[in-house]
Amino acid sequence: MKKTKTLLSKSLHTIYKGDVYGALHKLDDNSIDCAITSPPYWSQRDYGFENQIGNEETLEEYFEKMVSIYSLLRTKINNQGVFFHNIGDKYINKYGNTPLGMIPYKLAYFMVQEGWILEDIIIWYKPNHMPSSVKNRFTNTYEPVFVFAKSPDNYYSKYKKLHESRRSHKSQKFHKPTNILKIVLQTITYAHMATFPEKLVESLLDYGIPENGIVLDPFGGAGTTCKAVQTINKIRNINRISIMIEAQPKFVDIILERCNLKKEVVIPVNSISYKRLFLTDNMLNMSNLFNPSKGLNFENIDPQPIIIKHLENHEDFEKFVPNLFNNAYLDNLNDDGLLFLILPDHNIETIYALTKAKDWVIRNMIVVPKNDGSDWIPLVFLVKDTKMVKYQFNIDNIRINHLHDIDENWETVDFLGYKVIKSQVYSKFPQNGIIIKVIDKKPKGLPNWVGVKWDDGTITVEEVINPPIENKKVTFTCPHCNNVLRKYHFSRKKTICNNCNQELWKKKEGSSIPKLELNPYQKPSFIVSNMERNVIEKDTKRIYNGKFKDAERINMGQSPGARISVSEQFFSMQRYYNVKQSLFCDYLNIHREKVGLTKNDLAKRFPSAYKHTVGHWLRKDMGGSLPKVEDLLELQKILDLEEVYVNYSNRFGLKLQTVIPNKKGKNPGDFLALDIEDIKKMFEKLIS
Repeated sequence: MKKTKTLLSKSLHTIYKGDVYGALHKLDDNSIDCAITSPPYWSQRDYGFENQIGNEETLEEYFEKMVSIYSLLRTKINNQGVFFHNIGDKYINKYGNTPLGMIPYKLAYFMVQEGWILEDIIIWYKPNHMPSSVKNRFTNTYEPVFVFAKSPDNYYSKYKKLHESRRSHKSQKFHKPTNILKIVLQTITYAHMATFPEKLVESLLDYGIPENGIVLDPFGGAGTTCKAVQTINKIRNINRISIMIEAQPKFVDIILERCNLKKEVVIPVNSISYKRLFLTDNMLNMSNLFNPSKGLNFENIDPQPIIIKHLENHEDFEKFVPNLFNNAYLDNLNDDGLLFLILPDHNIETIYALTKAKDWVIRNMIVVPKNDGSDWIPLVFLVKDTKMVKYQFNIDNIRINHLHDIDENWETVDFLGYKVIKSQVYSKFPQNGIIIKVIDKKPKGLPNWVGVKWDDGTITVEEVINPPIENKKVTFTCPHCNNVLRKYHFSRKKTICNNCNQELWKKKEGSSIPKLELNPYQKPSFIVSNMERNVIEKDTKRIYNGKFKDAERINMGQSPGARISVSEQFFSMQRYYNVKQSLFCDYLNIHREKVGLTKNDLAKRFPSAYKHTVGHWLRKDMGGSLPKVEDLLELQKILDLEEVYVNYSNRFGLKLQTVIPNKKGKNPGDFLALDIEDIKKMFEKLIS
C-alpha cells in the first residue's frame, strides 16, 4: 500500500481531531522523534463521548485496546525515538482487602511483550499531591513515567550514556540525570479534569530529544504537551514541532485557546476499527516462580505480625518469591499481618511477577530514592487476600507533623440549622434532623451538647464527639483474676490472660467473658420543651465558582476546591466507642450457646427477612456486622445480654463531617525519602 505523507498544517503545531487510532494512520512511519502522553486512566473519568478509551467494562479490554494503539504508535516513531508514558494507578473494588490494580506496570509489561523496549521508569513525585483520609495504606503521592523505545540505540539511552561517561571525569561539570522528578501539580484555568504539568513535559524533553524534532501527544487533552513545546521554543529560539491528537471537540477548543492557535491547524480524521491484539503473558511459563513445589529458601517460622524482607539482588528475589506462591508461606504471617518486600530494582518482570501471587493483595508500591537521588527502588506492601479479618495498620503511629499548627476555631460558626444524619447503617429507622439548640461549647467553639429536632418531630439531646474525646475509656478485666487486660481479644486465635493464663471468650462459657467498664457520663439537665422548634435547615456547601462548578464529582480531578464544594458540612450519628465486630460476635455467640439456641433458632426469633442478617452478626470475617440499635435491644431480651455490653455498642454521638487536616499529622505517603533502616523502623510501628 502506498504510504501517505504525514498531513501537517502550515503552523509548527497540528491538531488531529478524532479517534487516536484513525489519526495515527495519518502519520508517516518512522516520522516521530518523541511521543509524550498521559492517556485516559481506566474507569477514572467520563469524557462525555461514545467509545471513549478508559470506559471499557474490564481491565483486560482496556489493556488490549491500549496495546493495540501503542503497537501502531511504535511504527510511527523513528529508530532513535522515545515514548514517555505517564499513567496513574487505581484501587480495584473487591470484597475484602482492596487491591492496588498495578495497572501502569501491567500495561508496561504487556507493551514489552508486544515489542517495546522499556528503557527506564521515571518517578514524577508531586510535592503538592492531593491529601487523603485513608488509614489502612499510604497516600498516593507519585505517578510513574515509563520510557519506551523502538531500538536500544535511542535518544534517551544516548543521553544517559553521555552523562555517565562525564561522571568519570570529576573535573568536568555535568548535569546528573535523575529518575526522580519533583514537580508540583499545575493549576490551569481550563475545564479539563486530568492535566499533567507543563514542567513535566519540559523536563522529559531534556532527556536527549533533538531540538528540531517532532513531538507527538496521542491523547492531547488540554494541550499541555503543545504548550510546553511552545515555551521551550520561545526560550531557546528553536522550532520544535508538536502534533496533538484529541477526540473530544471541547478539548480541541481548549488546545486552540490555550496555545493561541488558529482553527486551520485542526485536521479532522475518521475512526478506524481497532486491530485487536491478544495479550501475551510469558510469566505463566516461568516455572521457577510459579511452581509451588519449588519453594526455595522456605522459612518455617511462627506466625509474625509483620515481615520485612530486603531482597538486595535478583538472586535474593528468585529465592524468595516462589514462597509467595507456596501456600505454606501464608502460615508465616498473621492473618492480619503486614508483608513488606524491598526489591533490588524496578525491573518490570520483577514487579509484574508479584502481581501474579493470587493469595496476596498489593496495597502500595512505595518509591524509595537511592542515596544519590539518581534512581529509586520499589518497596511493595502486601497483605493476605482474605475476607476473614482486617489487617493491622496503625497509621497514627507514623504520621508526619504539619508544616503549620492546626488550630481550628469555630467561635464564629453558627451551628443552628446544621443537618444531622442518622444512617441506616446504625438504625432501623434512619432519618435526618437539624440542630435547634447549642447547649454548651468546647474550648475552640465547637458544640459539646446540642438539641436535635428529627424528621419525626422528636427532640433529643446529643453529644458532639469530635475532636476525639480523650477520656473515652474502655477497660476489660479478666473475669478470673480481675487483672486489667492489655490484649483483651484476638479474632482468629485464643485470648489468654497474661496474669492467670486462663482462656477468655471460651465457647459456651459465659464466665470466660471479660468484665467491661465504660467511662460514666451524664447528659446535661436541659428542658427539651423549651427549645426553639422553628429553626431552618442551613445549606452548608462551600461557595465554588471555579471551572468544575457543574461537573460530576468523578470529573473534578485534582481540584480540592471543587471537591470541597460538593462536600457539605453536616453532623452524622457515629458509635461513641470503636467496637470490634469480632469481639461482639464472640460475645453474642457465647450468650446464644449459653441459652441453648442454634443460629437458626435465633434467626427464627426475628422476621424472615433477617435470615442472613442474623448470620452476619454471628460471623467474624469481613462480612460480619454489628446489630443495629433496635436489634441489639431485642437481642438483649432474647439472650440476656449485660447492660454494659449493650451500652458499649449502642452509645452514639454526633461527628462533624467536614474537610480539615488531621490534627494527628499527615499520612507519610508512598514516596519515602529515607534510609532503608529508618523505613524498617517506621514499619515496625504500624503494628504496635
